Amino acid sequence: MPTQTADYLILGGGLYGAAIAYNLARHGAQNVVMLERKELCAGGTAKSCAIVRTHYSITANLVHAVESLKIFADFDEQVGGDVGWQRTGYLIVGPEAHRQPMEAVFRAQNAHGIDTAVLTPAEAREIHPLLSFHDVGVIGYDSFTGYADPHLTTTAYARRARDLGVTIRTHTPATGLRLGHRTHTVHTPAGDFQAAHVILAAGPWTNALAAAAGLEFPYETSRHKVITLKIARAYEPHWPIVKDLTTPDKIYFRPETGGVVLVGTGDHGDPIADADTLTDHVDMAHVERIDRLITNRMPAFVEAECTAGWTGPYDITPDWNPLLGPVPGVAGLFVAVGFSGHGFKLAPTLSDALAQTILGQTPALSIAAYAADRFARGQLLRGAYGIGSIS
Repeated sequence: MPTQTADYLILGGGLYGAAIAYNLARHGAQNVVMLERKELCAGGTAKSCAIVRTHYSITANLVHAVESLKIFADFDEQVGGDVGWQRTGYLIVGPEAHRQPMEAVFRAQNAHGIDTAVLTPAEAREIHPLLSFHDVGVIGYDSFTGYADPHLTTTAYARRARDLGVTIRTHTPATGLRLGHRTHTVHTPAGDFQAAHVILAAGPWTNALAAAAGLEFPYETSRHKVITLKIARAYEPHWPIVKDLTTPDKIYFRPETGGVVLVGTGDHGDPIADADTLTDHVDMAHVERIDRLITNRMPAFVEAECTAGWTGPYDITPDWNPLLGPVPGVAGLFVAVGFSGHGFKLAPTLSDALAQTILGQTPALSIAAYAADRFARGQLLRGAYGIGSIS
């Protein structure tokens, strides 16, 4: 088969692959090709709980989250398409020890135009009547937060990318990567692709692609479990997303279609060697543990029924923040990996900034903090709550 060429070749058809493709084309790139081994949104993006919040203690995360939320909330006007946006607000509860860092984050959010404030338990119950605050030291509320649909978001970006001339090849897995001086070659069952610029955006599968070229990025893959719970009373769709920092699992929960509550965790999860080994089985020990934590926060769930469960992969770096930008020492190779469970909410602006970086332009928002060599330089990103997806 003849070798095919591209100026910009993206490996991975999840949210980041599609959003990078769109933003490259939007900023003037020509001959952009995206390869996806299965269907669009068939990997980690599909399992995302797709919460879009701005509560971050690391400045770069906060700024990107604020600007990305604005895009999600006005996606049809700013990008084009329906992403299933639902604005619910966000309650974050924590122990008294978290009061000072939370209040510092609230002030920073306020400075960026986010409506965030500290609430009393009585005020919080007016927003969410099922919550108990008997063991809570501080309560924060952000009225702007919401969630979207991961599949709709990915396909909306892909559709707009195609509108701008991007070629998207599904069912075209990359089976090898060979680095060159001027161009890099990607092997696929449909023939080789050569490009001067290659972007690795394959989530937990990135290192499998990079290994053929002698590269390995510092992240590990873990399995995260999500369940939905139901009680006799419908869980109202306007109730806020809740993040519970008093729990060791740092659980979060939000409304889901069908009057149920969706519950995930912000902990490390279960390490796995291969994301392809994931199944949607969620063990009863996990269900029972989450049920106890939810019942502590919402006593009405003491006899809740588990209605569904699934798992998804996290690609977690040592500081729980992404690797984004050029790969040091390899001209024309770029990476977007290690989003550690909070990539969805940052995707609009991180993908845009990476596209501008690839094109040699100055990004509207910097991604320098996420440089792929920061660990070698000892410049880890550390948040006020320690390592984790809330940093």
